[in-house]
Amino acid sequence: MASVTIGPDAAVGRGTVLHPGVVIGARCTIGAGCTLHGGVIIGADGFGYRPSARGPVKIPHIGNVEIGNGVEIGANSCVDRAKFGSTIVGEGTKIDNMVQIAHNCRIGRACLICGVTGIAGSVTLGDGVIIGGHVGIAANLTLGARCVIGAKSGVPRDVPAGATWWGFPAGPSRDAARCYALHRELPDLFKRLREIEKASGITAPPE
Repeated sequence: MASVTIGPDAAVGRGTVLHPGVVIGARCTIGAGCTLHGGVIIGADGFGYRPSARGPVKIPHIGNVEIGNGVEIGANSCVDRAKFGSTIVGEGTKIDNMVQIAHNCRIGRACLICGVTGIAGSVTLGDGVIIGGHVGIAANLTLGARCVIGAKSGVPRDVPAGATWWGFPAGPSRDAARCYALHRELPDLFKRLREIEKASGITAPPE
């Protein structure tokens, strides 16, 4: 459609639809039967810098992006090119609006990634992973096949296959639910502690 840009040596498969404003960077490949909605950017440079006395120095990213068949990517989402090799999105994966997938990530087949999620560099998602909205995933992690990450979670470590995690920081859903329930009781627990201290003659520190 209108205002689509396809860079040199890029390839787009048969039956793929590119909505207005889509950009496909140099040497990137898009499979057959994909849908890329408005403003999607495939193959922008990864966010890589090294510190120096003069400030951050940009690290070149000379890899590409490979999108499998039947992938759908929502409006204004970005998949960055790899530093070396390829950033990969597996066949049949569906990505919502405003999702960031950083350099050298490997997204498995048939994953679901909801809106405003950010996946840092060199993360690996197994097949069938489901990620809720507004999730942040730290760099260099592996999320096992068919695991589920609840909305607004922050994932700081590897997630086992088939597990359901949520929370900030994310952990197994049963543990996260217990922590959430206890957190809601903190004001009452604090009030009861003050009453116990007062009855015992203990001088409490100022609140």
